[in-house]
Amino acid sequence: MIKFERAIYNTLFHCLQIQQNDSLVIIVDKYLLQIGQAFFDKAEKHRIDVALLTIPTRNYKQPEPAASILNLMKQISAVLIFSSHPLIHSKFVKQLCHNGVRVLCTNSTSQAQLERVLNINFQFIEDKSRRMADLFSIGKQVHLTSKSGTDLKFKIARHKGFANTGIVREPGSLEFLPAGEATITPDRQTTNGVVIVDGSIPPFGLIKDHIEICFKDGYAYHIAGAGNVEPFKKCLKSFGKKSRNIAEFGIGANPGAILTGATTEDE
Repeated sequence: MIKFERAIYNTLFHCLQIQQNDSLVIIVDKYLLQIGQAFFDKAEKHRIDVALLTIPTRNYKQPEPAASILNLMKQISAVLIFSSHPLIHSKFVKQLCHNGVRVLCTNSTSQAQLERVLNINFQFIEDKSRRMADLFSIGKQVHLTSKSGTDLKFKIARHKGFANTGIVREPGSLEFLPAGEATITPDRQTTNGVVIVDGSIPPFGLIKDHIEICFKDGYAYHIAGAGNVEPFKKCLKSFGKKSRNIAEFGIGANPGAILTGATTEDE
């Protein structure tokens, strides 16, 4: 319990940078209500102006919370979102940021995971993530290799690295937890080589058998392996050709994260 209490404190006061004059809304769905309640209780104990709002569980077909909820947020300075389906790319979150709200999102689903990834030095996370993002910004090409056989190249010139620090200081800023990652977008048609996936693949989680993905001029043209390879290919096919392009390359920087099959922590 001490670890969980510390994780909550870090989230509220290091990540969200909550002050006494802030107003905070914690948004949860029914699956994460218990976790959201713990954060609410902690904020209330510190005499923060806080409210807990439960929304229906979203999915890929219905990703957006009700538009009427935005009307409740006009005077709010910070929002913490716990959702089973990630809302970070939703129009709802974009509008919150446009309105000047500091927003922190997570779809972490267990107390144990939160204890692992939030009991860390967030200043260390910020410094390391920003340094790696700066290297991406000044770099020209990435050559990725691994002992399992990965050998992939792509260009990154003229692209800007992004640091996921988990800290929202300014009005309108947005971050995601677990934090600690530097990412960049490859030049779309320059990706060539092979990737051997030996960790996890969303939405299937941890994989037992390696999956080989071959790329030419930006797109995967060959996917082979055992286990989840056929469901994985079927999933990609449902989203069309663009799903075979590498949209993002990232390096993790969170010392508390482990490989669990939960996408956000695995990243």
